[in-house]
Amino acid sequence: MSLDITDVEELRSIDLEARVEIARKVGRVLARQNSGDSDRDAIELARLLVEDVAVSVREALSRELKSCNFLPKDIIARLAQDIDQVSMPFLVASQAMDDNILEEIVRSCGDGAQTAIARRNGLSEAVGYAISDVGSQDAVETLVDNDSAFLSERSCARVVDRFPEERSLMEKLASRADLPAALVERVIFKVSKHYGEYLNQKFGLSTDYASYLVSMANRQVFSRTLEMAPLSEIENYLTQLHGMKGLTSDVLLNYLQNSNVRLFTMALSVLMGRPYDVMEMALAKGDKKLLARLLETAGFSKSVIGVLLIAYERLLPSGK
Repeated sequence: MSLDITDVEELRSIDLEARVEIARKVGRVLARQNSGDSDRDAIELARLLVEDVAVSVREALSRELKSCNFLPKDIIARLAQDIDQVSMPFLVASQAMDDNILEEIVRSCGDGAQTAIARRNGLSEAVGYAISDVGSQDAVETLVDNDSAFLSERSCARVVDRFPEERSLMEKLASRADLPAALVERVIFKVSKHYGEYLNQKFGLSTDYASYLVSMANRQVFSRTLEMAPLSEIENYLTQLHGMKGLTSDVLLNYLQNSNVRLFTMALSVLMGRPYDVMEMALAKGDKKLLARLLETAGFSKSVIGVLLIAYERLLPSGK
């Protein structure tokens, strides 16, 4: 750096337009070097600039420094705690902050900082959980809208625990492609409960009938969402359901009636203790007699098997 400015008073004596340009140049110098060995003079000048009384100076510096891969923690902290106009561009895009720093900011700063971090591309599980755990509703909604963020099961569960009555947030959560299968039922119940109340009030339906309609929608939506989950999650869910004696003929019939082939196949795998790929190959033959034997081995009665076979037959291509 050719600029030789050593203290705040000397920097303040320079006019505003020149200070803004200095901030841009300092930011570009540090962004080009991008390492822990950055120009010490530039670092020291950046420390002075983050304290500048003019917002335009700090904003100019922030916009340039967001391209840096390395910055001292004191400069990061000062920019992160500045007003939104200065901190937002930096918090959304800066690569100089690791997960520990981001999590610390989420847990110590306010709504604006949390929401900015929730917009970051490729947000990690740890930071996503911190936002789910302590973030404002705006920050959590931004996180759920961020398709590039990693939302784990514990993060989703925390969102449901904290905002159980926020239907729009539950709908956004339900629409995520990576919603864990274990959370689908809880989220759909929250959403469907509202619709049950709506049906009851709007059409004067009996509570029992409204609940019945909602439960039917619940089951269909839940099955469609579960069908898109990874096989490991489907297997985990159905194994737990079987352990609670909930993997009944009604569940299998529902899967067949809604063309949930993966769920039906995995359900049989769990019931019979056989690998999914083996069961998939057996069912791919479209052999109703073979399916009947499998269902009998799984412990279903002849009358139940007959009903399941009728539903299964409707899924088969004509001619089988």
